[in-house]
Amino acid sequence: MAGDTTAPLVADQLSPQELATFGPDASYLVEVVRGPDAGTSVTLAPGESVVVGTASDASLRLSDETVSRRHLRLTRTAEGLSLEDLGSSNGTVLGGARVQQVVVRREAFFTTGASVLRAAAVPPGGGEPTRFGALVGSGARMQALFAQLQRAAGSISTVLLTGETGTGKELAARELHAQSPRRHRPFVVVDCGALGGELVSSTLFGHVRGAFTGAGADRVGAIEAASGGTVFLDEVGDLPLELQPTLLRVLEGRTVRRVGDTVDRAVDVRVLAATHRDLEAEVAAGRFREDLYYRLNVIRVEVPPLRERLDDLPRLVAAFLAGPRAVPGFALSPQVLEAMQTYRWPGNVRELRNLVERAVAGGEISSVLAGRGPTSAEAVLQAGVDLPFKQAKEALVEAFARDYFTRLLERSGGKVAEMAKAAGIARTYAHDVVKKLGLKTSDEPKR
Repeated sequence: MAGDTTAPLVADQLSPQELATFGPDASYLVEVVRGPDAGTSVTLAPGESVVVGTASDASLRLSDETVSRRHLRLTRTAEGLSLEDLGSSNGTVLGGARVQQVVVRREAFFTTGASVLRAAAVPPGGGEPTRFGALVGSGARMQALFAQLQRAAGSISTVLLTGETGTGKELAARELHAQSPRRHRPFVVVDCGALGGELVSSTLFGHVRGAFTGAGADRVGAIEAASGGTVFLDEVGDLPLELQPTLLRVLEGRTVRRVGDTVDRAVDVRVLAATHRDLEAEVAAGRFREDLYYRLNVIRVEVPPLRERLDDLPRLVAAFLAGPRAVPGFALSPQVLEAMQTYRWPGNVRELRNLVERAVAGGEISSVLAGRGPTSAEAVLQAGVDLPFKQAKEALVEAFARDYFTRLLERSGGKVAEMAKAAGIARTYAHDVVKKLGLKTSDEPKR
């Protein structure tokens, strides 16, 4: 489907079961999932209509400058949800093609300017949410996560997001900010694992001119720049030990002192932090301050790995296929989708997204998914080119550990104590490894 269309098109179809479930009384949820207004939403009951645009009288008003004043109209009709472009400058794009009018019956993603919106039918009486902003999922693990994030979004408390690399911790942090009272204020990201020494101190806290060699002018740090909004400390477990007391003082006193300065500056900032590390183990090893850990761990949110939420795979794949690089009519084969269900996903959702994008671009992905075994490090190496070096390395180390300890457990009849002895590690650490990797044993881990 290329170019504009004048007749209404049907974007999707409902199965007989879905027709019975949704029926004529279903409402439609329309939400912004990408763009400056991510998290903004509106629900349309039968007969209702809204205009999306930047105009002050638009029912769903967006701040995206690439969206027209009156960009499109959404109407809940007897056929479903009608999307009608109102002569916008940048058009309304669905499935990679610009459309004039289209009917959505189940779910569709469409682009207006630089923003991506999702429209989805909601059964009468509600039902569980399948998204939290840009986070996608309908299984029990994600329903629990969405409920936890919803509660945390309205709070001003510090949140610690934990989980493996690639699970979507930064996306969760962005949605916490986007759905918070601070959503119109700054959201500043600091990757603590990508900086070192003087650079991380200056990046976090700022510096004054002459504070160190090369400091030719004053610099506002990330925490100060985020005042009034949210600062996200990614990989906070990698923060150098010598800087942890300074961060603790910021959290406790809500003031920041630039490097080389003598003045404390008040900051009103919410702190979100994330790590793939076990901070309790880092505290026990003396690599992370216990008092800082407790200050960060006010609200703890664990983002599950993809292998523990495989029931969300079809929905995730559909979302990625409908993304900015969508190709009209493209679909993954049933064989590929089946292989995805048995793959271990060491790179988690990030790896899935990259593989889907590779497939859309014509790349070959079956060798990554097939014939590697559920824990093979070789499969990680195959997928590693789709991950940044740091994440690829971490995924490879985890895949090796999974291979290694799985084989030792098989040799030891599933007994953790014998596995620990063969590996030359402490029994308590062996139990931690088994729990983290989700390995099956013949005895229960000791608490």
